[in-house]
Amino acid sequence: MARNIFSYASMRNIIFSCSSVNGCRHRLYCTGSPPDANKSESSQTPKEQADVNDVLLKKQILDSALKFVQINGWTKTSISLGAEVLGYPGVIHGMFPKGGFELIQHFYLTSNEKLIDFLKERTETTPILQNNDLSRKLVRDAIENRLRMILPYIGRWPEALAIMSQPQNVPTSLANLLTMVDDICYFAGDRSVNMNWYTRRIGLAGLYKATELYMLQDSSEDYINTWGFLSRRIEEVEQLNAYLMQTENASQFAKQFATATFTTARNILGLNWNR
Repeated sequence: MARNIFSYASMRNIIFSCSSVNGCRHRLYCTGSPPDANKSESSQTPKEQADVNDVLLKKQILDSALKFVQINGWTKTSISLGAEVLGYPGVIHGMFPKGGFELIQHFYLTSNEKLIDFLKERTETTPILQNNDLSRKLVRDAIENRLRMILPYIGRWPEALAIMSQPQNVPTSLANLLTMVDDICYFAGDRSVNMNWYTRRIGLAGLYKATELYMLQDSSEDYINTWGFLSRRIEEVEQLNAYLMQTENASQFAKQFATATFTTARNILGLNWNR
């Protein structure tokens, strides 16, 4: 399953699966900030205001639905129960045509937003741009921080992985992963478009998924074995980057492919490069 997600073909397909920046309509509510949300209420058209209200309602329901995932899984049942707790009829789950995947997507995006808050806080208090050891520590801590967000749902996470691996969901799932590792690398000081820019991000994507899968079968206290596994894999990624930097024509490949891959991932999610 993990190999399919990280294959070259999967990343190549992502580039062509969303040929227009505005072609993915699901982004309207997934991002939590519709295009006109920043307008004052008085300047919005009735349709714009309705769209904003729709976004906020969906977010509220999905937030509530997460409380029911441990028992009912990543399903429309959890969404219905979340709606009912808020006083809405359970049939409102019809607002979520992709069912459980929309709940997973909501969790993934809100978790990534929390990760960005963590990264911003760390980089504001700790200089990392010129210190490779601090940069490596930030990457490691960021991945652990993000993986710990899964722990409240660890018993149901294999179900989430199976849903994300369904063919129709792979482009969005891969986009979530790529934007997450791109944010980690950005805050760790890796901002130049060269071979290291590309290999580090792809390497971290594979590292994150490998550690995530390891965590699912880890029975050690506070997942200490998982965090040890993570630390060892980060060392391996750094060694791989050093090797690939010496590869002939590698830099040219990176510039041609890497930027398109990560830009398209953000387009699929409707995310802007607001940094």
